[in-house]
Amino acid sequence: MSTGGKVLVVLVTLLTIVWFGLMSMVARLNSNYGNAVIAGDKSLEDLRTKLKNSTEELRKAENDVEDTHLVTDNDRTILRLEYNDQVKALAETQESLLRLEGLLDTLEIGRVDTENNIATRKKEVASDQKKLAATIAEVEKEKKNNSDLLAQLTLLRQKFQQMSVANRALASDVAKSKVIQDVSPGSPLVTGR
Repeated sequence: MSTGGKVLVVLVTLLTIVWFGLMSMVARLNSNYGNAVIAGDKSLEDLRTKLKNSTEELRKAENDVEDTHLVTDNDRTILRLEYNDQVKALAETQESLLRLEGLLDTLEIGRVDTENNIATRKKEVASDQKKLAATIAEVEKEKKNNSDLLAQLTLLRQKFQQMSVANRALASDVAKSKVIQDVSPGSPLVTGR
């Protein structure tokens, strides 16, 4: 064989070995790639399953959040209504308290006026009692004076009656005497008849 053929055989042999090496590497690479593709597909399927589960969990969480928001909104609305009712009740209570305080002030003023009126009335009653006592004393004094005057009048009446009796007796004595003429009403000397 010639040198060129020997070189060529060596080169072909070397190229065949390199070709086998490359092919085995390509086969190994293909095998690894196939395993990687299978693993990737499996991972992709697992990820799709996880994505589906996560999506379902997310939807469930969104529904739960929405339900919680609705419940919270309802609770907030109920609490707001209760708060408004409490504020309204507080305002009504404060208004009633102010009215009662005004009424108490009015009653206090009335009580003070009543006490002042009672004190004034007590003074008037004391003054009236003093006046009544003075009037009673004056009445008693006048009664005593009246009884004294009645006693004097009785004495004077008795004296007058005694004097009248004495005058009649004297007039009778004078009429019986002829020295004095009759001038009594109805006598001829007085009437001129």
